[in-house]
Amino acid sequence: MDCVEVDVFQVARRRGRGLLILVAVASVALSGCGSGSKPSAPSGSVSYSGTPTSQPTTTAQPTGQATIQPTDTSGTGVGLDGATSALASITSCKIKMTVVGGDDDLNNTLSSIPNAPDSGVFKVTGTFVFKPSKAADITVAGILHDISVGGNDYQDVGLQGTFTEDESGASTLTNDLSPAAIYSAFDFTTGFDFVATETKDGVDADHYHAGDTALAEFASIAGVVNATWTADVWIARTGGYPVSIAIIATASDNSIAYERAFDLTEVNAATNKVTAPTNVSGA
Repeated sequence: MDCVEVDVFQVARRRGRGLLILVAVASVALSGCGSGSKPSAPSGSVSYSGTPTSQPTTTAQPTGQATIQPTDTSGTGVGLDGATSALASITSCKIKMTVVGGDDDLNNTLSSIPNAPDSGVFKVTGTFVFKPSKAADITVAGILHDISVGGNDYQDVGLQGTFTEDESGASTLTNDLSPAAIYSAFDFTTGFDFVATETKDGVDADHYHAGDTALAEFASIAGVVNATWTADVWIARTGGYPVSIAIIATASDNSIAYERAFDLTEVNAATNKVTAPTNVSGA
């Protein structure tokens, strides 16, 4: 009986505007286990326990399950390979995001906000405008409302209804929470298999699911090995941008040990606008 074990992880980290960009290089090995060992985790869900000893390889896909890169009808990208450039081409969107765990700048910044939840679970909603000028209006549930517009940043810490102006410039937090920053922190271009064309958040999208190699990389990035990992990406067939991502590690007690997930809606909608608040303290 075969089993999957994790061997050596090398994690290289690079920073940009407050977000820790993590690039993992995983060496992969499939080892046989003797009688009584645990069976291999199914592709797309890898459990880690104890001291890592070896990394899994992705087994051959059965007929009809090979990786597919469907053509994007808009011409802005092809499947997962073109999603990054397609994301950079959108003018605006609304976002719903969940951030849990991880020892990166984003999690540390969120955790440092006054009255941040002890659970370490952050729910973020808001609007991002990328062109012609960058602006953002985001709320971190229960603890912060942040508006960045016109080169100025306004924060309502504790959601009291009154903003204070940060004269140092646009918020690092809004940059770190942008879809591009979250998406570019991970490599979605290898180790994913096409699942199906589905409707996701009202958008015709191609669904991709991570195999063992990609999951081992995500575990290495997050430093969470005693968990079962899954990762899924939905790419818009028209526009080529990531409609949704979900990278989740579930601990043995069924709690969420790590999560980076977002859903983009109302992409390029004319109604996506950000305005400066009028209730500014001292204004």
